[in-house]
Amino acid sequence: MVALLFASAVPAYAATQGTPGPTSSGTVTINATITPEVSISNLNDITFDTTVLRTALNTGADVNQSDPLCVWSNNPDGSYFITATGDGAANAFTLNDGTRTLPYTVSFTEEVTRRVVSITSGTKSRQFVSNASAPVCVNDNALLIVTIPNAGIAAMEATTTYTGVLTLLVSPT
Repeated sequence: MVALLFASAVPAYAATQGTPGPTSSGTVTINATITPEVSISNLNDITFDTTVLRTALNTGADVNQSDPLCVWSNNPDGSYFITATGDGAANAFTLNDGTRTLPYTVSFTEEVTRRVVSITSGTKSRQFVSNASAPVCVNDNALLIVTIPNAGIAAMEATTTYTGVLTLLVSPT
């Protein structure tokens, strides 16, 4: 009875063995499985031009800067998620000049739906979809948008450089 149960657990695609003779042939089944994989590429540093900041300050507008990039996923539907973190306190999205802190916001969009989605620091985004066919992208298919609110621009001290690091973690699930 135990041998019968064990025999039924053997996959139907088992190798076949050859028999002795002038020729002999056997078969093997080859299997390959890959885990869900993602890749983010074509990222560029973002610099806010002083002229753009001056104009935003004088008009009361927020200022946006964007970076086209590429995300690839091998999920059957091309799905992926983004989790962004800043280097401020508690992973906040902030720029710092060594003394003062300037907040910024992050948004993300992908080419398939073209919807702009606000990203909260440390929180996994809604599902996005990639149309990239390989991990090394030829064409950008997503857009990172960083916004400095006007109130933050007004609080900036002249001739001071504010810097920060934004980390984008892409996950397949």
